[in-house]
Amino acid sequence: MHGYTVINVTHALSVVHFCISILLECYSIAMSELIQLKDGQKVGDWTIMKKLGEGGFGAVYLCKNKEGEQNALKVEAENDPLGLLKMEVYVLMELKKTKFQARHFLGLKDRGHVPGKFNYVVMTLVGKSLQELRNEAPMKKFSMGTAISVGKQCLEALEDLHNVGILHRDIKPGNYTIGRKELNELRKIYMLDFGMARKFVKEDGTLRNPRARAGFRGTVKYAPLACHVHREQCRKDDIESWMYMLVEITCGRLPWRNLTESNDVGLFKKDCKGERYRCLFGGCPREYLEIFPILDKGKFFDAPDYPAIYKLLESALHSTRAQEFPYDWEM
Repeated sequence: MHGYTVINVTHALSVVHFCISILLECYSIAMSELIQLKDGQKVGDWTIMKKLGEGGFGAVYLCKNKEGEQNALKVEAENDPLGLLKMEVYVLMELKKTKFQARHFLGLKDRGHVPGKFNYVVMTLVGKSLQELRNEAPMKKFSMGTAISVGKQCLEALEDLHNVGILHRDIKPGNYTIGRKELNELRKIYMLDFGMARKFVKEDGTLRNPRARAGFRGTVKYAPLACHVHREQCRKDDIESWMYMLVEITCGRLPWRNLTESNDVGLFKKDCKGERYRCLFGGCPREYLEIFPILDKGKFFDAPDYPAIYKLLESALHSTRAQEFPYDWEM
């Protein structure tokens, strides 16, 4: 037709939805940054002691109740359009119904809101993140035994999460921590931060179909290839991110660490699954190379072969003659 441009409506709508999701995410970050609590401030039954850290989705504070019990309080603007704390609570409540809660997940102590201001959740207080521990380590990496053993625990947490029908979609060292020394939990790994999580199982128990286009969810450095091409993520994509994290804590670096553009990082990751695999796995146990083929065999709806990956990690411990315990931070 003369004078008219024919457009693909489905594609146009997917682009619009993607742009809206990015704008909402930016707005969410801005709103979260407005919530700053002061030492000594009362929040429900809790008194703020100090700020523990701050991320893209708000701050985490050390708090205590009148009995002196210390925990961690996470805060988010009440009118935050993404409602990330709501997902955090949902995930922990789902895990609480199962036998998996005690293994690698925090206890949900309290939740509430201050009208007109913010929502908050109170969770178990834990120790340093794997990112902090890696930054403190010589050569920015763990010993072979610690890296493999910690990697196994991180995968256990991921499997437990998948078993309740939830994807994490932001696996990285900063979202895992160790327990507290005073509780004798220096060898225990906890999974954190479910703000980007997504339920992949519907109420009737069937799996959700993938969307035609999905917004970027995750951290560029560790994101799976699916994320770089805006494809819906599935369980094996979480494990791909875990694989990148495992390589980093084992070898101290990822080959694309100095790249800043998401597309460039995605292309590098794609190459590392092919002829440039040595760039990624140099210095790693040979068993690491066998994990990607296991993932690549799986289709979108398939459950990953977790037992095969655990078996490879055990084999790596033996082939490298690595000492699993004590962990590096115990010495």
